[in-house]
Amino acid sequence: MQARRALRRHWILTCGALATTAAGCSGPPAPDAVIEISNVQFSPMDATVPVGGTVEWQFDDGGLLHHVESPGAFDSGISGAGTYTHTFDHAGTFVYTCSIHPYMTGTVTVR
Repeated sequence: MQARRALRRHWILTCGALATTAAGCSGPPAPDAVIEISNVQFSPMDATVPVGGTVEWQFDDGGLLHHVESPGAFDSGISGAGTYTHTFDHAGTFVYTCSIHPYMTGTVTVR
């Protein structure tokens, strides 16, 4: 996960430097909220984003498998590494859990 963060930091710095000399430096937009999965917990557990906002869950728990899911709304699939991103297209409160560790819960509020 540290390598991914370093690569992202490098891309941001490079893109910023190039933007002063070349137009059109673009990449994926930054998420509106980032939730880290580590130590068998979501951190932070709760997030608030605008309609059209994106949440990114980062699987950073030493390869331990997790599953981010809000039935009928989103489903990361089971993973032990990488990220899962979901963009919310309507307002509401979305309770999510890890089906592998049901005590891991959180909420995304979309306004």
